[in-house]
Amino acid sequence: MPLIERRPLSVCIVIAGIALIYFKYYKKPVAGNLKQQIDASDDGYVKSLKPIRKPHPTQACLEQLLEKEGAGSWPPRTSYGESWPKALRPYHEIYLALAPLLPCKDDEISFERCLNYRAQMRGLLRDRVQLADVEALLCAAEQENKSILPGEAWNGFYSCIASLRHAFRWGTIPVVQLAQAEKVIDIPSELEVPWAHLQRRFGVTSQGGNVLSNFLCNFNANSQIVYPINTGMPEIIRSAEYGFAHIFLAVEAQALPMYYLVVKSFHQHSVRDRSGLLESLGQINIIVQRSLKIYYDTMVDMKISKTVWMRYVQGFQAWSAGTINATTGEYTQYDGLSGNQLLFFNIIDAFLGLDSYLTEENMLRYMPETQRRFINSVREHSFREKGEKVVDGEVEDMLQNILKQIRVFRTAHRVRVKPYLGAPAPERLFMTAGKGVLGETNAALTNLDKILEKRLHETR
Repeated sequence: MPLIERRPLSVCIVIAGIALIYFKYYKKPVAGNLKQQIDASDDGYVKSLKPIRKPHPTQACLEQLLEKEGAGSWPPRTSYGESWPKALRPYHEIYLALAPLLPCKDDEISFERCLNYRAQMRGLLRDRVQLADVEALLCAAEQENKSILPGEAWNGFYSCIASLRHAFRWGTIPVVQLAQAEKVIDIPSELEVPWAHLQRRFGVTSQGGNVLSNFLCNFNANSQIVYPINTGMPEIIRSAEYGFAHIFLAVEAQALPMYYLVVKSFHQHSVRDRSGLLESLGQINIIVQRSLKIYYDTMVDMKISKTVWMRYVQGFQAWSAGTINATTGEYTQYDGLSGNQLLFFNIIDAFLGLDSYLTEENMLRYMPETQRRFINSVREHSFREKGEKVVDGEVEDMLQNILKQIRVFRTAHRVRVKPYLGAPAPERLFMTAGKGVLGETNAALTNLDKILEKRLHETR
């Protein structure tokens, strides 16, 4: 009796067909240039993208985000100072030279300090920056010539100029009421010219910085803040500054595997790979939980003191000023950065099919272009079923678990943020970084609470 039994020809054909399908549709990688950046945790809950026959449109958006805005990684890779072309280096040096003068180390908090700081910055910019050389270099770099200014240098320079602009805007920390009253700021041309190039590079229109420029691109490879705002201040203040900014960086670092899994889940849904889809949704649930835990563990008084956050951390990140149209006379106010600009929350909302918290206009102002494309593609391909349309209860349960986590977070955030926003800041009017000056404290807190409550009700 032979060791191997001969099979009928028809069976062989079937087996060959199955093998062909496997190699044609599943063996091919999802994309050759989509790097395996998924972080393998201790319990191995994150796995590489399952091979798929045809790339999903959202995959291209994620690749563009990582390549252009992330300089090949996420959170973004950055470089600073000495690694830049010679024409740009004075900006880095000027910020660091003036940084110790920004925070007020005594009780002499005044608008005069703001004006003096601005005068010193204006003088240093005028004396040390060769604006024609800066303009020529950035024009050449805008032509996608990476040899002139690589992506990581663009990112570091973005953070530097945004930090200089915010420092010029406020001139002192804590910010003061007379500075808040200014509606149009006469910003030096040495900061306006590069800002126009940076606006085009990142696809935003705001005069102020955002989460990308002020936080994500303001950390070096050792997770140190490059452009601090409380140099020389007590540890309680510097810890609050670092802890708050690092929440944003840490959440995005934790979220990168989730972005891959979102793309992967779209592939799996489109080819009806139900078991694979359930596995991906389970992994997304875990990542969401771990990402939110960063906020829960850090936004506590022991790490970010309520007594200093409002005065020494939050105010600098606001903008609350704008421009007047020379033809129409119309005034446009821009604000600073806010947690609602964080990519993580925008992707979760889009994945769950929720409307964007930011208006279309504010998306254009504060959310970089490659982030907007990724968010819009995720929202367009969301497969969450609502109302009476639910067909697959198990898939819907997984999505509901993600939704519940976001609802719990928004409930907790609504409660946790009040003591921080309500802390005394007698030298200024009530103001949030993302919504500008809001007037009397109690009324403003009530209005903010209504906004948070509304968003909570929309998260369903």
